[in-house]
Amino acid sequence: MNRLDEPPRHAVVVGVDGSAAAHRALDVAVEEARRLRRPLHVLHATGVGIVPWTTERLEAQDLVAEAAARQAREAAPDLEVTRGTVVADPAAALVDASRTADLVVVDSGGLGRASGLLLGSTSRAVAAHARCPVLLAPHRGDWKAHGPVVVGVDASEQSMPAVAWAFAEASSREAPLLAVHTWWWEEPDPFLSGRDWEGEWRDVAESQRLEVAEMLAGWQEKYPDVHVATTLVRGHAATILAEESRDAQLLVVGTRGRGGFRGLLLGSVSASLVTHARCPLTVVPSSHPGTP
Repeated sequence: MNRLDEPPRHAVVVGVDGSAAAHRALDVAVEEARRLRRPLHVLHATGVGIVPWTTERLEAQDLVAEAAARQAREAAPDLEVTRGTVVADPAAALVDASRTADLVVVDSGGLGRASGLLLGSTSRAVAAHARCPVLLAPHRGDWKAHGPVVVGVDASEQSMPAVAWAFAEASSREAPLLAVHTWWWEEPDPFLSGRDWEGEWRDVAESQRLEVAEMLAGWQEKYPDVHVATTLVRGHAATILAEESRDAQLLVVGTRGRGGFRGLLLGSVSASLVTHARCPLTVVPSSHPGTP
């Protein structure tokens, strides 16, 4: 269990702070590192504060990372495990680590205990700014281990990395994939417009169905082992995806990126899912190539 100032390249990096929630995130990170065949780096960020950091104080803080690394080694003796302790804001440290990591894992409630951050603010900040996918482990540990991988899809190029990541995860987990596309069209008041809008609903739904089918077709050819089901729902994405997460082993969504896209934005949708998803949630940046 080596102590490193910088995480190894292409590692799974997990943020720890000694809490029970961070222990759950560590368990998830160990499983992901084994499945992806990547080294695991345990990172503890102390926060900054106003009290000078002496060598003795920093060594005492490093015990948090050391204990977590030991736990990971005991759970997976074949796994390469390193650790690091840095004097930095937890979110900033994890975002910095994401520049060379393949995956960052964090508790969905956030790791800001030492720096006084509000619950969930660290995890949302990491998901918003990380350069690699971020896996957020939920507070509850009772998700369906054998459920499907659920991916929120948007008919745009920016959502393709999330779709690619979801297919790769479903294949490695030998799990079915459920692609969920939500759409919303506000119906004008029929009493004011003097017409029935049900036909227009059907036209919009069919158009959305064709766009999603075209998006998924190439990935189904690349991953013929993955059984794919698609559901299109008129409704709000955060609500629908949170409900689907109840029976899922993993939920995958994309981020807006610089260009943005209409549907699954990191803002309201992903922020809501950080709090309300009932299974692990992976947020994939739109600039990421998509595959682990």
